[in-house]
Order: sequence, then C-alpha cells, then structure tokens
Amino acid sequence: MEINPTVLTNEFNHFFINSVREITEMFQEPTLTARPIDPAEPVFSLQEITELDVAKIIGSLKNSKAKDVHGLDTNIIKLCKESLLLPITHMVNLSFKQKCVPLSWKMATVTPIFKSGDSSNIGNYRPISILPVVSKVAEKWVTKLINEHLNKGHSLLHPMQFGFREHHSTEFANCLFIEKIKHMLDSNPCVGAVFLDLKKAFDTVNHEILLSKLTYFNFSMDAIQWIKSYLEFRKQCVCINSVKSTFLDVPVGLPQGSILGPLLFSMYINDLPNTCGNVEFQMYADDAVIFTSAKNIQEAASILTSALVPVNEWLSKSCLLLNTTKTVCMMFTKQPLDIKHSGIFLEGQELEIVSKFKYLGVTLDSTLSFKSHIKKISNTVKFNLNNFKQIRPFITLGAARTFLHSMILSHIEYCITCWSLAGVNTSKTIESLYKKSLKVLYRKPMSFHVCNILKKYKLLSFENFKNFKFACLMYKVLHGLAPPPMSDFFKKRAHSALRTRASSRGDCEVPYRKTAFGQNALFVKASKLWNSLPLYIRECQTLQTFKTQLKQWLKANQSCSH
Repeated sequence: MEINPTVLTNEFNHFFINSVREITEMFQEPTLTARPIDPAEPVFSLQEITELDVAKIIGSLKNSKAKDVHGLDTNIIKLCKESLLLPITHMVNLSFKQKCVPLSWKMATVTPIFKSGDSSNIGNYRPISILPVVSKVAEKWVTKLINEHLNKGHSLLHPMQFGFREHHSTEFANCLFIEKIKHMLDSNPCVGAVFLDLKKAFDTVNHEILLSKLTYFNFSMDAIQWIKSYLEFRKQCVCINSVKSTFLDVPVGLPQGSILGPLLFSMYINDLPNTCGNVEFQMYADDAVIFTSAKNIQEAASILTSALVPVNEWLSKSCLLLNTTKTVCMMFTKQPLDIKHSGIFLEGQELEIVSKFKYLGVTLDSTLSFKSHIKKISNTVKFNLNNFKQIRPFITLGAARTFLHSMILSHIEYCITCWSLAGVNTSKTIESLYKKSLKVLYRKPMSFHVCNILKKYKLLSFENFKNFKFACLMYKVLHGLAPPPMSDFFKKRAHSALRTRASSRGDCEVPYRKTAFGQNALFVKASKLWNSLPLYIRECQTLQTFKTQLKQWLKANQSCSH
C-alpha cells in the first residue's frame, strides 16, 4: 500500500521530535547554578562584524547545492556575494544589538537518511538538517569570537576535550589515547577502558543548564541573551522528494548541522571530567572514554565501576543519557586474553566487553596490533584501486591524481601516526597497495619497479610517506600547533651549564620505556626521527616551509629498495 507523501513526512517529523522528548521526560527538573561576572577576568561579549569579515566567512563556507527552507544554498550566496555583503552585515549586527536571532534563521529542513536494517522501520533513519545559509554567517562569527575568548591565556576548556577546537583533531586524540595506553602498559599488566555512548547527546541538551554554565566562562548578560534567543523557538520540517511536512517546535537540544552547536556542547560538558579524579578522561565532543591502569583485570574493573557512578550522576543531572547497550569496555594487555565478562557494572548492569572498538575512525584491538584496522583499510583501498585501474585509461593525469588522493591516499594517511607502528610485517599490505596505486597513476605494469617512479616523478616512498607525517606531527607539538597534553611526551633536551651537542642542537629527549612494547610508541619513534633531521629543517619558522624543506630532504636522501 502506497503511503501519502505528506503523511510520510509528518510521520517522520513527529518521530524525530518525540524520540528526543521520550528521553528528556526521564530527567528531573535541573538545579541551576550561575556565577556572577568576574571583572578581573576577560568578559565575553559580541562584537560587530564588518563587510570584510562577512566576505571571508562566505568564501569559507562549503560549496553545496542543498537548499534551505528559503530556497537558498551556499553556491547562490557565493555567486551573489558582492550584492549581499551590506545587507547580511547589517542583519547580523542588528541581531547582536537587539540580542535577538530572527525566527527565519531558526527554521530547519530535515532529510531522513537510511542507516541500516529494515528500511520500513522508521527508527532506522537518522535526521540530517539543513539550516538557513545566512544564519551560518552569524554562527561562524560568534564561534570565532567564543574560541578567541576561551583561548585567552589559560584555556577555559578542559585540556582533554579535543572536539572542534583549533589545533585539535581526531588524529591528535587517537595519538594521545594510544600513547597513554602504551605508556601505562609499559609499567602495568593491564589498562581498562570504558567507551561512553551518549544517547542523542546534542538533541537533549537542556537550554537552561547551558545558559547557566556560560556564566562560568564569564559571558556577559547580553551575550547570554543572544545565545538564549539562538536556542529557543526553533522549528523543523521534514522534506522527502520536495514534499514538506508541517513545522514542529524543537524545544530542546542544539541545532543539528549548526556551526556553533558543537562548541556550545563542549562547554556544556566541560566539567564532566572533574567528577572522578582516579581515572583518565578523554573527550571528542560527545565521544568520551575513561581509562585506568591496574595490576589485573579485576582491579581495573573495580576502579572503572566506581568511576562510572559519579559520571552517570553528572550526566543525569545534565539531562544526558548513557546508552548502556552501546557503552562498552575493553581491557588492553600486551598479550591477547580471552575475557568473557567485563566485571564492570553500570546501574547494576554488566557492560559488554569487546576485543575491538572503532574509536574516532581507528579500530582499536586489545593488544594494539591494529590488525583489524589495517585489514579494513586494505579492503577499502583494494576496492578503490580496482576502480582506479578501470577508469585510469579514460581520465587525465590531473583527474587521476585527484582520484588517488581522495579515494586511496586519504584512507592510508588517516591517523597513520597511530596505526603504522604496529610493525613492518603488519603494514606490508598497505605498503604494497601504496606502490600499486602509483603504478596505476602512471600507467605502469605491476612488474615495474616503483623506485623508478619515485625517482622520475620525485615522490616519497611509503616509509618516507610515514616519516613525513611523523615529522609534521612533531613540528606541530614543538611549535604550539597541537593540544597542550601532547607536549607532556615531547620535550627538548634541557640546556645545562655543561652544554652538550644534543642540547645545543635542540634535540628532543627520547622517552625511556622499560619494555619492547613500550619502545614501539609514537613519541619514541617521532623523537628519534626529529633528532635525525638537519637543523635548518627543524628551525623552519612556518609549518608550510617545514613541509617543503622536509619533502625535499626526504626525496634527496631516498634510497632504492630493490
């Protein structure tokens, strides 16, 4: 039986709204605590935007033909940019002055996207929102202002929050997490971790709690009033094949698909790690993990079970819900163990223990061998490489390079500083695929020696491809372009009265590790690599110059592998 399109869109819209309401109705009335403005500290207030600022922001918006509720898209805005600069600048500044966000900026168009499973089950669809294009200009400007405020002097955001912050990324988050696990295992038999899964975290954020928390970041009342207006009276409709539902109110949560929303969420959960001081805490927006070292599995389970109590209490008071079926744990050890039960409990329910888990795009396993992750990369690259072979005779070299970088190298290089230390034999498959992709690019037979390609076209070998990534990461850490916690592991040799050649050259201390497992760590390899680089490269003033000089040096010192 065919369903009326309008009925279908309305059914989807009611489902998306009600699924959030069902969660929020579980929570008690929140207890609000605000703090008066501290005049001794920088106060955040909204600053006027200029036409030049608007022009830069419009230019930075991602190209998209997706139409908002008003029929506009970013491509149209960019095309008519010169004519729109003055009116958009005026509207944004008027919004700041009146501490009011226009209702027309708060209307979202939602498209249901099928996830997996039974396509007739409405629960197997996730909502993707398209917000008014003009509102993104205001959001991007406010986000920039807030970030500048949060990073004045000592950062106001928790150092272990990696989400949506300048000089932070999923790669840094993965690197630090994995390095800490390896460092702990160097001295302890076991590290236990619980990967927290929050159910519809962005959608259930309580506006009153968020606004009260902004006072702890020293926001002015005018700024808080504008953000209050930004959050309230939002509406959404569902659109399927150009058929729209009626609009429904969105009374809670942060706007999905917004620019400002993720930063507000980071501020919302900023004090979560303070709930328990006996475990390590790391967050990337709503992806959070707690972990601890221990003498044995039982001790790790006991510590983590105790830590989950205040964490769960904090989440409940903050109107956030832990999904106990998707919150899982892992026991990291040097050697594989067959563990049937986690021994970690949350509200009387034992959490599932897993042998592998996908964390921020990297599949971790209990011994950090990364075999599952490398297999996944291999399968993806093999599939794309086969397509590359089929289309290569029919496309230009420029188009082929674009395909190579977007469909093959992007998968290989993602977090390569994390997983490529698994061992030479483990990553040989990836190296082989890397070589094959270059042969396809330049239309050479598979029997052709890749060294000839590297030399003729001045390309990096796979080993130097990795070294380039390691050295760039090291440069970022040593020059303040990485999260501050990373510098706890990377340190330059201290200058002493007895100046050594290493200290005067600005060499890094190579971290001491007790075991072979501990020696096979990012900070050990990267420090040794950094110390091997010529001084003129290490002393480059900008990252771009460093990359250029480093590539030239790596190519010049590249030797044939056959």
